[in-house]
Amino acid sequence: MLNLAAVPGAVLGVVLETLSVRALLAAEPSAGAVLGWHLLALICAVPALRLAFPETYRQLSWTFGALVVGAALPLPLVGPLFLACYRLLLLLEPAQNVDTKYVLGTTQYLTLPRYDLDPDMAPRSVTEILNGKDNVARRAAILALRVVEPKKSLPLLQKAIQDSDEQVRLLAQTQFNQIIAGLEGRVKVLEAGLAVPPRHLNKLLPLAEQYHELVYLGLATDETQTIYLGRALELLEEAIQLAPEHTPTRFLLVKCALKSGRIDQARAAIEFLRKKGWQPEVLVPWEAEIAFLERDWPKLSTTLQQLELTGTTPGVLRGATDFWLLPAKG
Repeated sequence: MLNLAAVPGAVLGVVLETLSVRALLAAEPSAGAVLGWHLLALICAVPALRLAFPETYRQLSWTFGALVVGAALPLPLVGPLFLACYRLLLLLEPAQNVDTKYVLGTTQYLTLPRYDLDPDMAPRSVTEILNGKDNVARRAAILALRVVEPKKSLPLLQKAIQDSDEQVRLLAQTQFNQIIAGLEGRVKVLEAGLAVPPRHLNKLLPLAEQYHELVYLGLATDETQTIYLGRALELLEEAIQLAPEHTPTRFLLVKCALKSGRIDQARAAIEFLRKKGWQPEVLVPWEAEIAFLERDWPKLSTTLQQLELTGTTPGVLRGATDFWLLPAKG
C-alpha cells in the first residue's frame, strides 16, 4: 500500500509545493495560501518520504514524524530541500558513524537503535573492554581515551597500567604521563605569568584551580598534596584581598580548606556564602563534612536530617544519609 501511494503522492506533493511557492512569490502573498499548499504537499509526500528514508526511521514513527514536522513544515520549499539534503548525507556517510565505537557508559542517547547487531559491532564501555580478554580491543580502548577529559580517563588509565598485556600497560603509562606533564606544565606557565606584574584575580584563581585539580585527580602524594593545597590557599587568600565579593573564590577556598583540614577557614567561607544568599542545599553538605571531620556525630546527624527534610540530599550523600538516619527512620 505504501509503495502504491509513494509515486503519485510524490508527484502531487511537488505540484502542491509549486503552488505554495507561486503563492509566496505573488504580488500580494497570502500566508494562509502559502502554508496551506505547503501542508497539503507534505501530507501527500509522506508515503514517498517514508520509503526514501532507511528502515530504522520507518520503524520509529515518532522520530520520523518529528523530523518531517521539525525540518520541513516551518519553511515552504526550503524545508523539503533540507530533507532531501539530509537523506543524501545518509547515503554518503557510512552507517558506522551513527554510533560511537567507544563509550564511557552503556546506554546510547540521541541515536537511532540498530537492530540485530553483531555482538562484536555493538558499542561497549571502555571499562567493559578493559575487563575483557581481547588484547587488541584493550589497546584500542586506551587510545580512544585520548579524547576523554582527564578526570574521567585517569582512573581507567591507572587500572590499565596493571594490565596483563605489556603493550596495554605501555600505552596507558605513556598517556598517563602525558596528562600529568600537561597539568604540571600548565602550573608552570601560570606561575610564570603570575610573576609578571600586576597580580590580579584572573591570574590567581586559575592557578589555584590548577593546584586543586592536581589533588582532586589523585596525582599528588601526601607530601605534595600538602604543598599544592597550601599554595592554592595562599593564592585564594590573596585573591580575596583583591576581590572580597568574588564568590567563586570562596567556593574553591571551601574545597581546598576542607581537603587540607583547615576547618576554621572553610567554616568562615561557608558563612560568607550564606550571607550572600546561597541556599542550604548548596552549603549544608559541606557543613555535614565539617561535622564528620570534627567527629561531631550529633551535629552530623542533625545536618543530614536537615537535608532529608527539605528533600535536597545530593546523590553522593545518599548512602551516608541512609546510614546515619536509619535508626531514626526505624
